[in-house]
Parts: sequence; C-alpha cells; structure tokens
Amino acid sequence: MRNNITLAEWLKQARIDVNTFRPDETSSSLHAILEHRTGKSRAWLLANPQFPLEEPLLSSLDFDLQELKSGKPLAYILGTWDFYGLSFCVSPDVLIPRPETELLVETALQVLAEKKNARWIADVGTGCACIATAIAFLRPDIHVLACDLSFSALKVAQTNVQRYILEGRIHLLQCDLLNAVEVRFDLICANLPYIPSSALQKLPELRCEPAMALDGGEDGLQLFRKLLSQAKAHLADHSCILLEMQFDQADALRQEAGLHFPQAEIIIKRDLAGHDRLLIIRT
Repeated sequence: MRNNITLAEWLKQARIDVNTFRPDETSSSLHAILEHRTGKSRAWLLANPQFPLEEPLLSSLDFDLQELKSGKPLAYILGTWDFYGLSFCVSPDVLIPRPETELLVETALQVLAEKKNARWIADVGTGCACIATAIAFLRPDIHVLACDLSFSALKVAQTNVQRYILEGRIHLLQCDLLNAVEVRFDLICANLPYIPSSALQKLPELRCEPAMALDGGEDGLQLFRKLLSQAKAHLADHSCILLEMQFDQADALRQEAGLHFPQAEIIIKRDLAGHDRLLIIRT
C-alpha cells in the first residue's frame, strides 16, 4: 500500500500514465476526477498541491485512473455530466449529452415562446431526459411526455427528473417512439439514433455508449421515417417537430419530412460548428 502521496505527485504520475495510453485525453479529465473524489473545487486543488492522499481516497483515484486509461468516457466515470447549465446523472445505459444537442433545447424554447398557449411537448428517445428536464426546468408551465424504448434508460431519466423535482410535469413512458400515445403535442422533440450501422462500426470511441441510442440503421434514417409516419396523428394545430440529425443528412431528411408534411415549412438549422444539425418542421 502506498503512503504519503501528495496530490501533486499523484497528478504528475497520472498525467504520464494517461499520456502513454490515451495521448488525446486532457489534464482537465484528471482534475475532474480529483474534484469528484475529494469534493474540493479546482481552485482549491490548484492551491493545495501538497494535500496528502490517503486510503481509501487514493485507491478510488487509482481505480478511476485505470478506467480512464481503458477508454471509459469521463462522464461514466464521474456519473454526471453537464448539459444546458444543468448537471445530469449518466450511466452506460444512456447516451452522454452532447453540446450540439443544446441547439435543440434552445430552439424548442424559442418555439414555445412563440406559441403562447403551448402546454404539452414530447421528448422521443429521451435517454437520460436531459432535453425534457432542461425544457421543463426553464418552462414551469409545460408538461413533457418523455419516452424511451429502454427501461434501463428510463431509470436514469427518473433520477434526473427527481433531482430537479419535476415529477409532476415530466411523465416517463416506456414505448416505441409514439406507439400507444394518445396525447396531441404542441412540440415534438427527438434526438434519435442517426449514425448509419456501417459507420458506427468504424467509431471505436463510441463503443462504451449504448448501441441502440446510436445505430440509425442502414442509412441512419430508419427511426426518423418511423417517427414521421406516426407524428401527424400526435400533433396539435400549428405545432412543430424538432429532429437532431447527422451533419450530412439534411437533404435526405428534408425529403422524408416533405413526404409526410407536404404543406409544412421545413427549415435546416446549423450548429455552432457550421454543420447542419437540426430539422425544423412547422405545420
């Protein structure tokens, strides 16, 4: 058993270890692990490099370091991840929230602001419920049906809904897209699996995340077609659909949307990187 290890000494050796196995990993990940395990702020850690690391803290840090070296995403090591200014519980049962998905939330809030009498929205394929929670947290007049096919994902979602005391307005449901749903929505949001199956096999960095949350079938649009075919029966008057997509799917998805909603206004919105990211259907 190691004794008399300081924070600075552990951090120095950890950087060497991580650089050997994962040279693309940044030192900020190590600081995040230290913050998580010690309960101290980054400023405190930087100001106290001689802080002694004793058991069981040292073993916990070493365990997290091994997980990081093995390729496990930092979000799963920490068990939490930030999204739209809120902190969410995550596990390997759910997709890790991405910054580009904040565009969907931002647009949803804009749509709801324009429709003064909006009351119900759907978050289809909710995962950890980051989209549903962010919207409901910022719009206390809105009810959200957050559905997912994965019961394991819904258990994580429930933790996040309870974390922000939103049980009365976010309603979790296990179902296949909008099957068996009778509510009509002012807004339908969805961050569905959109990576083509063949492309997913070439992305080893995603191997730790649930395949069912990533695999969009042969061309990545399998679940989009299914949802679009269901959506018309679940929309209120003058409603909207927001669909996050892969950067190269805009033309194909616009065509699919036009088949189901020929009279609708269809808009493609780009993310901060300049990539096509969001399909907007205004009925």
